[in-house]
Amino acid sequence: MRMTNHVLQYLFAGILVMMLGGLIGWYIFVHKQITTTEATDTARGLSSAPSFGGGTYGAASGGVSSSTTAFSTVSTGSTGSAAPRLWKVTGGPVAGFGFEASSTRMYFAERDNGNILSADPSLTKISRLTNTLLPKIYEALFASDGSVVLRSLSETGSIVSYAAHLATSTEADAPAALSGVYLPPGIRTIAVRPGSQQLFFLIPQGQNGVTGVTTDWKGGAQKRVFASALKDWQATWEKDGTVYLAQNASDDIPGYAFRLNTSGVLSPLVSGIPGLTVLPRTGSSALLYGSSSGGTPSLYGLSSASSTAVRFNIRTSADKCVWAPGNALIAYCAAPQSLSTDAYFRNRFAGTLHTQDALWTVNVSAGTAEILFRPDSSTVIDAENLAVDPSGAFLGFMNAVDKSLWMLRIVQ
Repeated sequence: MRMTNHVLQYLFAGILVMMLGGLIGWYIFVHKQITTTEATDTARGLSSAPSFGGGTYGAASGGVSSSTTAFSTVSTGSTGSAAPRLWKVTGGPVAGFGFEASSTRMYFAERDNGNILSADPSLTKISRLTNTLLPKIYEALFASDGSVVLRSLSETGSIVSYAAHLATSTEADAPAALSGVYLPPGIRTIAVRPGSQQLFFLIPQGQNGVTGVTTDWKGGAQKRVFASALKDWQATWEKDGTVYLAQNASDDIPGYAFRLNTSGVLSPLVSGIPGLTVLPRTGSSALLYGSSSGGTPSLYGLSSASSTAVRFNIRTSADKCVWAPGNALIAYCAAPQSLSTDAYFRNRFAGTLHTQDALWTVNVSAGTAEILFRPDSSTVIDAENLAVDPSGAFLGFMNAVDKSLWMLRIVQ
């Protein structure tokens, strides 16, 4: 009997030790997760404590002077105050962004976890919209309703494309699930048709070729519209249904660009330009195109198909420009303030070249380029993926140096 009591005591003590160990282990796990979450929010430039309203994070604002105007380096999450002229929306990297159809609100996707957030420049407010974890997103393409294609790599190195819609949360301002479908693996290039739920993508065909396919956002109604024996193309799908295809730019190598109309007919756009980049304008024959020869990028404009090309007084490429909305042939471009390299595209694509850009207003009709905004010399912004909101009030772009997201109020 005494032995039985001893056994029961040892057993009970062992159970207590196991329970205590489990509690300690659980505490360590939870503490680690909290620390990780706080580190992630800090990397985004956001504080860990949500403000009232749900999904909005507060952070202190700081000011840095500029030769053009003062701006805040981090100004996120406050409510009731308009954003500074140049607003650094995120402290951490994003995979891509896009403006909403009928407002100045901006959608963006975090690079490390695939969360979708929105930024409101009228309130310097950032709100989390989704809570679905999709790690290591390298590219995000948005439709104007917030639908998104998130691009990542599989464990085998294959390109993965996930086309998703923002679900409606049952709780006001609470993050919701991101539901969607996986598109065919290995898509090399993908483009969104503005104002629609349609996608165009290039998928490998044979050893070196590609096939161009249109599809809806669920991967259905696929239609083959293009085929090429070459694999390296950039694609732009304009609102009028025209697809523009340009070979990947390379210094001193002649490039070619084509127009693919809604009937599937392919016609030349620009031919034989070294280091060719193009920026077509929807519903118009106006065009910006760039070249790179001898290490010097140049930008040209055509006000119509029959006009003579005008060379602008800035050294940049067309892929660092965006057309403004409206009837005037106005574009906004990022151009290096200084540049010394004999391999502009090679070094840029390899990530070994980052320029310190100023932002310019380009008037194609007048053939002029005027400074729009010049950051302070201590602030290095290598602008990429430029976009303008539908009202023409804000210019959004990413900084290629750290993939942070910025927004510039165009009119001071």
